[in-house]
Amino acid sequence: MNNTNINTCIIKTKIGNFLIEAKNNKVTKIFPSNSSITNNISLSLFKLVSKEINYFLEGKRKSFSFTLQPEGTSFQKKVWKQIKKIKRGKTMSYLDIANKINSSPRAIGSACSNNKCLFIIPCHRVILSNGSIGEYVMGKNIKSFLLKLEKNSNDHLLL
Repeated sequence: MNNTNINTCIIKTKIGNFLIEAKNNKVTKIFPSNSSITNNISLSLFKLVSKEINYFLEGKRKSFSFTLQPEGTSFQKKVWKQIKKIKRGKTMSYLDIANKINSSPRAIGSACSNNKCLFIIPCHRVILSNGSIGEYVMGKNIKSFLLKLEKNSNDHLLL
C-alpha cells in the first residue's frame, strides 16, 4: 500500500502561473503552468511557497524555508546539487559544472532542462562558456530577468 500524500496547486506570480506539487509535505515541483485556476492554496505549505516565490521574484528573498524533494535520476540530482551551490547573483557555465562532476556540457544542459523545481534549483544561473545566457524553460527573457533581479537585489534587505 502506497501512503504517499500528493497535493498540487497553481500559484500566480508576476512572471506567470506555476504548478506546485508536494508529496508528504515536501515540494517536488515548481513549474510553469498554463492553468489559471488556483486550488488547494489553503494548505499552509502552499501558502508559504506562494509567499516565498513571490517575494523572491520581487527581489525581497534569497532563500526558501520549505523542504524540497526533487524527482529525477541520480545523475540529474548530482547536477542539481552542484547548481544549488552557485551563489545568488553569480553564474557558472555548463562546461564548468561538467568539469566539476566529470561529465559533458550537453549532459548538464539536459539535466537543467529536466529541472522541475525552478528558482530553488537555480538553473537560470547556468550560462554558456562564451558568456551568453543560453536557453531556459521559460525563455531567455525570463532567464535574463532572473539574473538581473538577483544581481541587482539589495542583499541587506533579503531574508
